[in-house]
Amino acid sequence: MNRALRIIFSRYGIVVIILVLVLGVIALASQRQQTPLDGGTSNGNSTDDSSSEAFTEDDGLATEDCVGDDCYPDVELPQEAVDRSVEFAEAWLNPNGYSPDAWYDTIVPFLTDEQAELMQGVDPISVPAKEITGEATPEGAKVAIPMDTGTLTLTMNEGSNNSTELDWLVSAIDWEQS
Repeated sequence: MNRALRIIFSRYGIVVIILVLVLGVIALASQRQQTPLDGGTSNGNSTDDSSSEAFTEDDGLATEDCVGDDCYPDVELPQEAVDRSVEFAEAWLNPNGYSPDAWYDTIVPFLTDEQAELMQGVDPISVPAKEITGEATPEGAKVAIPMDTGTLTLTMNEGSNNSTELDWLVSAIDWEQS
């Protein structure tokens, strides 16, 4: 028994153990059949048309000629969406000095579920501004809010999330330093 342990914990034994582990991981990875884009087939030929329809269905926002800011429809936001974006910006600035978890709890009612997931774990100390310095300006689906060190641009969508019924929500956050 003692001799077997000596062999296993020698440098050659450890090399063999590592080699077995690496080969095991490679074997498990090569057996993975389902990938997100091929519908579960290993050769990419899916017989189920529902997965391809999900990628080709027109959502009304983007077109083949869509480049940059032209990807959003020319819809004028109602004042309620602009007001909601300003409310978010005020909470985003963290005037009460909340901890990261408490700050996240104050901004999540303003965010789409996807944006809330992106903001999870963000420290409010990374917010690059201290105060709003001007009036919010809507342009298409976006609202630009001037701040003391730059401009916060929010993309607004009407929808609901886990915290809020149907309302205007922030689906994208963009910061431009001045």
